[in-house]
Amino acid sequence: MMARKSIYALIHAVLAGLLLLSGTALAQDGKGTLRVSTDKGSATVYLGTEEVGDSPLSQQVNVGTYTIRVLKDGFEPYVRKIHIRSNQTTSVTAKLFKGKGSVEFLVEPSGAVLKLNKSKETFKTPVRLKDLKDGTYAYTLSADGHETEKGRFEFRTGKNVLITAELQSSAGLVSVISRPRGATVLLDGREVGTTPLALEDVEAGEHSVQIMKRGYASVFRRFDTSDGSKGEVEARLPKRGVPLTVRTGMKDSQLSIQGMQFGGQSTYRFGPVERGRYALVISAEDRKTIEQTVEVPIKGTALYRARLKPKSGAAASVLTKGKPFYKHWLFYTAVGGTLAAGGAVAAIATASKGTTTTNAPDSKGFILFTLP
Repeated sequence: MMARKSIYALIHAVLAGLLLLSGTALAQDGKGTLRVSTDKGSATVYLGTEEVGDSPLSQQVNVGTYTIRVLKDGFEPYVRKIHIRSNQTTSVTAKLFKGKGSVEFLVEPSGAVLKLNKSKETFKTPVRLKDLKDGTYAYTLSADGHETEKGRFEFRTGKNVLITAELQSSAGLVSVISRPRGATVLLDGREVGTTPLALEDVEAGEHSVQIMKRGYASVFRRFDTSDGSKGEVEARLPKRGVPLTVRTGMKDSQLSIQGMQFGGQSTYRFGPVERGRYALVISAEDRKTIEQTVEVPIKGTALYRARLKPKSGAAASVLTKGKPFYKHWLFYTAVGGTLAAGGAVAAIATASKGTTTTNAPDSKGFILFTLP
């Protein structure tokens, strides 16, 4: 019997504790009443950055701590911290004083930088600006790791302006713009779309972009988003370019150009590409890697040959600049031999007809070939 009573007592204690906790939770999650009035009639009321109405105001508000702002043109802003408690009424009577007006910026994240018009002067937000001249202003809000926001406002003496903004995180965002538009974009060797292009959820780190369009030289660009910043690429595609060819002679070779990876070829052909310097990394299994910067000229060709040496040997792998086939001495030797043979055949054919006894062809039959 005593044991049964002990069990009942324990159950009652547990239930009482649960009811107490439930009551506390309800109180914490409950609402209170906010009443706002001013000594100067109607004014606009803000809780935090949200406009909640005009005074006189009576409204149910979630429990919590807020910054209340009461704005009326011609008067200084009224700003206070308030606490809303469950099932209680919080009354605010704002006493307003004459003012010349102001512009206040409330921005997330706190500390975002504000610039007005084209001025070099900057302000850290939150900030309230006074003594502005009448006029229309352009503003820019920026913060590391966030998208820049731009806007405009109009100020007149005595007017109170509140501008709120929440800058969006730029992590994972990439923008690619080209002139002309409609160019194909390769990101880290993978086709991702055409310009103008906006990408999301791109992994943070170093990336390479190739931008290509028929009739124009392709361009390579690199960017780094390791710090959470947005990757932005803007390029003008040149009309003129030079073909870039890299020969390795090994089908399992790997080539990196400006950080972009290509593989499984013995000859890599890019072209035309814009004039400039390009960082190449050439490798193959059990071969010594080549890391070298090459020059692509404004005209002509850019031909390079890689000789990848075994890792076990003493010789280093080398990358040499080659000549196009039509500039090689073997090409002219072959052409000269062909032309000489043609001349001899012509001379024999002429002699067989009995029209001449000379051992050399007539000067009118010579073919002129200008060597470079």
